[in-house]
Amino acid sequence: METEKWSEEAALLNYGILKSILDTGLTKAGAANNLHEAKGYLIEVQSHFKGLMLRREDREELYGKLQEAFSVINKKIEEERLDFEIEAISNYEAIKPSLNEASDRAINSDNLRTAWESLLGIQHQVKAAKLLREHRDELYAKLQEAFLMLKIRREETNQAFNQEAHHNYIRLKALVEKGLIQAEETHEYKETREFLKKIQSEFKGVKMVHEQREELYSRLQTAFDILGKRLDDFFRHKKKNWEVKMQYALSRFSADIYELHTSLNRDIDSLHELENQLDIAESAGKSSTALAGLHARISSTRRSIEQKQIQINSLETEKNELQTRLEEPEN
Repeated sequence: METEKWSEEAALLNYGILKSILDTGLTKAGAANNLHEAKGYLIEVQSHFKGLMLRREDREELYGKLQEAFSVINKKIEEERLDFEIEAISNYEAIKPSLNEASDRAINSDNLRTAWESLLGIQHQVKAAKLLREHRDELYAKLQEAFLMLKIRREETNQAFNQEAHHNYIRLKALVEKGLIQAEETHEYKETREFLKKIQSEFKGVKMVHEQREELYSRLQTAFDILGKRLDDFFRHKKKNWEVKMQYALSRFSADIYELHTSLNRDIDSLHELENQLDIAESAGKSSTALAGLHARISSTRRSIEQKQIQINSLETEKNELQTRLEEPEN
């Protein structure tokens, strides 16, 4: 009949089309990068069978080839899954003891840096290794617990370090500031240099924040530089420095002479007052005891006046000699 003849032609046409699709799918599956991608190509081919007009023998032929390909790939997938499980279990059993050791170091080791690096190494192993999901989750959970413990210990260590570092910074800052002032002001160059070297030795092995260490060490170096420049200037202008010292000595002589004159004037005033008291006492007929006391005080005051006049003369002589030396022309 006409209808059967048309259906036959359509079925044959569909067979040719589906066979071409099947051959292409099998070729793609064979060239696929992995088995699941290959299976995807087969599933795509399988979708073309649904509702397609085919002769029974043609459908069975093509479907049989497709199922055969499915069987081969499913078998390989199962073998791959078993191989993966074997390797994954082996990896888990290899990594777990290392992780237990690293976790123990995270709790007990004094070398926190090494313990942290050990955990990072194991974390990389877990990330790169083939593992079953439950094993991976277990290892990651233990890793996170160990990392957390280390973070807590590092924070405690950092707090202790920061406290000690702050104490050291305050202590050394005071020393450096003192050294800087001495370098800027003192004329005791040798003693100041030894003091700066002593401060420098205090930096060795002391706990301190890097920026604060650099800050104080820079200021200490500035003190060394200032002292060095002042020493250079001192030796370069030795004569000038000597003159400055002599001028200072002259100032001291003048101050000492002034203080002696002031004291001498007070003694002279006191002597006049005592002599007046003695005149009044003698006129009033005071006892010999009272008169003797006044005579003793007058004698003591006169000796003080004589000593101070001698001192003044001696200081003025030294001052004049020094002034003469300063006024001498250079040879």
